[in-house]
Amino acid sequence: MMKILFLFFYNFFENFFYLKKIEKFLRNNILFKKPIIFDVGSHKGKMAKLFKSIYTNASIYCFEPNKKLQKYYKNNRKNISFFNYAVGNKTEYKSIYLSQLDLTSTFSKINEQSLYLKIKNFIIGKSKTSFSKKVKVVTLNSFCKSKKINKIDFLKIDVEGFEYMVLLGSKNIIKNVKYIMIEIQKNDMYTNYSKNKIENFLKKNKFKLIKKFKFPFMFFQDCIYKRY
Repeated sequence: MMKILFLFFYNFFENFFYLKKIEKFLRNNILFKKPIIFDVGSHKGKMAKLFKSIYTNASIYCFEPNKKLQKYYKNNRKNISFFNYAVGNKTEYKSIYLSQLDLTSTFSKINEQSLYLKIKNFIIGKSKTSFSKKVKVVTLNSFCKSKKINKIDFLKIDVEGFEYMVLLGSKNIIKNVKYIMIEIQKNDMYTNYSKNKIENFLKKNKFKLIKKFKFPFMFFQDCIYKRY
């Protein structure tokens, strides 16, 4: 029952508050005519649909390793491409933790002593996690090279603690990325997670923070960076 209530309120705040704030900011501040957009960790495609509603001529590439979520892309709009694999720091096959709550499936190792994790488990119940079959992982560099893509106008990354690894695999194409929206964790749920490493990487590659979006009652935020 608690899990059902949690998902109801989570989806309510996401659909009618959080995504609306992001949409308003993008419409008013980031203008494109025919952008190339990458949605890394696209889940059920909500952000992809939002991007398409704003940038009608966009080419959107969605990456989601959880094969069960592929059904949400069957009736996608024109120029939204779905790829059933993950993005990381090297090309490989890697096992992923699949959670009963598909929002939290991750490559990252869980910190079992995390206070945030204990609170989450108390509210929605402890998820039984298991290794899936190994999934295909590509780097942004290798994918862009294979598809002959030489720029990314907007790169969105939401991969539950694996964001730094995605960035490491973008060392060449990152020079031709205009904007990055990345989820920043403000909890201790993942071991070896480092907000500082992410921020240092972005700073080194000439990205500056221009906007933060804090999700209500949750310990994470999406941050948009612009390359100067």
